[in-house]
Amino acid sequence: MTDNVRMVFEVENLNNASPATVSRCGIVYVSDIDLSWEPLFETWNNDRAEEKKFTSLEEREYVKQLT
Repeated sequence: MTDNVRMVFEVENLNNASPATVSRCGIVYVSDIDLSWEPLFETWNNDRAEEKKFTSLEEREYVKQLT
């Protein structure tokens, strides 16, 4: 391969990948079993505030209390 060629491989899972392979590729894998919905919800809530879409400080706090 020449220097200007880059290849990207997408795999179904990382069951057989070593930690060294994962770190070299810059891949961060978090299993859906290990990650619950709370961090995803928190990120969504924060993103809405940063983009100033349909949110206020009071609304953010209210929505946090619902969880």
